[in-house]
Amino acid sequence: MIYILFILGFVVLVKGADYLIDGVVELATLFGVSPLFIGLSVAALGTSAPEAAVSIKAAVISHSTISFGNILGSNMANIGLVIGLGALLYTISGRKSTIKKEIPYSLLITLILLFLVRDDWFTGRTPTLSRIDGGILIIFFFIYLFYLYRMALSDRRKLLLDKDLSSIKYTGKELLKASGLTLGGILGVIYGAKLVVDNAINIAYVWGISEALISVTVVALGTSLPELVTSLTAAKKGMSDIAIGNVVGSNIFNILFVLGLTSIIRPIQFPVGSFIDLLIIIAVTILLLLFIFTRRMVSRKEGGVLLFSYFLYIVFVILRG
Repeated sequence: MIYILFILGFVVLVKGADYLIDGVVELATLFGVSPLFIGLSVAALGTSAPEAAVSIKAAVISHSTISFGNILGSNMANIGLVIGLGALLYTISGRKSTIKKEIPYSLLITLILLFLVRDDWFTGRTPTLSRIDGGILIIFFFIYLFYLYRMALSDRRKLLLDKDLSSIKYTGKELLKASGLTLGGILGVIYGAKLVVDNAINIAYVWGISEALISVTVVALGTSLPELVTSLTAAKKGMSDIAIGNVVGSNIFNILFVLGLTSIIRPIQFPVGSFIDLLIIIAVTILLLLFIFTRRMVSRKEGGVLLFSYFLYIVFVILRG
């Protein structure tokens, strides 16, 4: 039965992603904002919901190993698997702001996370993200929200200057349809991911896999499925801004909002070896920035490098146990 539910979860997930992309594209058109803004905000927040739910629940029941391992594994999967596979199958390109602002900000907050717990790693104590550390991350989260607000204002101003006023005029029926597609898509993505993750965990336990290993592989990959399917669907429909915005925005949400809020609820103890995981994520983020900086796109060859990096990471985690 768990195998049937596992497959059913994938079906719901794919269909939900399809509705989500259609909905957010319509919302972007109706409100006069760019697809990149929608990808960095609505789509990223919606597809990050599984990571938030899993991490917060794990922290509340004192399983912080899953909380942190889930975020690390998910962010690695977002870059290596989602962008890598997307570049292999479709064209993944980015705007100038993605190169100069969004990806560097994602890199910055990962470095900040590393800085917040650096003393614990070098003194031999169990690395812990305290409530104060969580508050610092939440402050950076509000800075990111302010940036998104400024982006939305800039998008609308540009549209008004171009005198394309028709794109920011809409009826109640149009708004209801777009909102319904978006909300329905998010719910489908979340529920589909939950079915996949819950049953994948059950299958993993049956196979005798440890909790720490499950957190950075099965759970992390499962909670990254919304980003994977949503970004692939967006790329297939020619919406590269949503595809890459969803991934970068999701990584930012994961660190600032999910880890920040989770550590405020209950301080998070990092799994042994997570210092190396963070360094690997920093390295692949820099790699992504270098790839997209050259031609404002990730080529098939570069996508293959990112995908191979992800598989090497999974092998490393499995061998580490």
